[in-house]
Amino acid sequence: MIGLHGGGWMGRESVAVRSLLLVGLVMALVGGCSCEGPRARVPTMGPEVLRIRVRLGDEAPAVTVAVTGPWRLTGSAGLIASGSELGWTEVQCSGGVIFGDRPAVSGPVELDAERPGSLWVRQMVGGQPRDRSYRGLLRFVPTENGTVRVINVVPLEAYLAGVLANELYGTWHVEAYKAQAVAARTYTLVEYKRRGRYDFDVYDSTRSQVYGGVGTETPTSWAAVVETWGIVAAYQGPDGKPVLLKTYYHSTCGGETAPAGTVFGGPTPPPLAGGVKCTFCRKSSKYRWPDVVLLESEIGDALRRSGIAELERLGPVQRIEVAETTAGGRAARIRVVDAAGTSVLVRADYWRSLVGAGKVPSTWFTVEDQPDRIVLRDGRGYGHGVGLCQWGAEFLAAHGKTGEQILRYYYPKVQLVRAY
Repeated sequence: MIGLHGGGWMGRESVAVRSLLLVGLVMALVGGCSCEGPRARVPTMGPEVLRIRVRLGDEAPAVTVAVTGPWRLTGSAGLIASGSELGWTEVQCSGGVIFGDRPAVSGPVELDAERPGSLWVRQMVGGQPRDRSYRGLLRFVPTENGTVRVINVVPLEAYLAGVLANELYGTWHVEAYKAQAVAARTYTLVEYKRRGRYDFDVYDSTRSQVYGGVGTETPTSWAAVVETWGIVAAYQGPDGKPVLLKTYYHSTCGGETAPAGTVFGGPTPPPLAGGVKCTFCRKSSKYRWPDVVLLESEIGDALRRSGIAELERLGPVQRIEVAETTAGGRAARIRVVDAAGTSVLVRADYWRSLVGAGKVPSTWFTVEDQPDRIVLRDGRGYGHGVGLCQWGAEFLAAHGKTGEQILRYYYPKVQLVRAY
């Protein structure tokens, strides 16, 4: 079986294509990394591996950190403090960053550790305490509203090991992990380039990719990272030059993938044109889902909290209907009508995110309008439906397909190239 890391991959794309793509990435990749020493089975990462800035959890008035080994705290003026070990210490923002009982210093400040995985962060996420350990370093950024933003600066390949183990089940086949590794790596690089003016590149949640830090890494996640090291997905742009593909992926397509443009708006590159048939995700509990009941009052409240002027002006919601569908039958636009007859068109995936993605698994459904409520029937799939179907990838991997074949199936016309 041909893996991702061999000549079977790179021989299929021209040297010219790889060179053009590398020109676009080189400025991002030469910055280097101050990464930690390798753990067992974890490769040493050289200066070609980009460091990614991951926003951890939610901004809060305070966060608690600890280090189970030697550490250094630095700011713009240099070393602030250091030690052989750090017990749980509160970090807050008031006139600067206050680290424990030390005076406030202008932020950001960085906490670095000598041993990989010895940095610990305790946060409240979704109302629940969460303790996690991380590689790289922690950056504490004071915000304008008096909260602390915690950013984990970590080598891209190490970040991926902490993503794959949270995006896929631990028992799944390594070839599914390899396909996911290339998709997650490319998605991260696209976000990195897009967010250059921000102080972080990705969230650690489904707003970007689910990342759990060093404590969630597994041998399978590292094997997939190593076997696909530096490989990214691209496509031929209108000018004939390769462009990094924003490699969207989702849990369960429900039978067919969706075009990116109908879900997110904007142009649809060829590998994301949708229409890829997939009954391979049948084992997912969300391949078909039961009826969902939503009160129109709850929908109205959710839409008015969106911050979108048109939706905020809506009166009591009287009717919800599917105004436009994709060729495969997935809702593309939702029409919301209030009691005064005012109607607003909303992209279906955005409507789903507003009313609650946890309540509405996907945008593939029919709507039955009832007094004071709607019923979503004939539900299919889980997620936006664009790009790689994770449950489908696992089925294909378990039936002998390689990571490369899986990627080429879900991203037709994709070019797989080595960025470093």
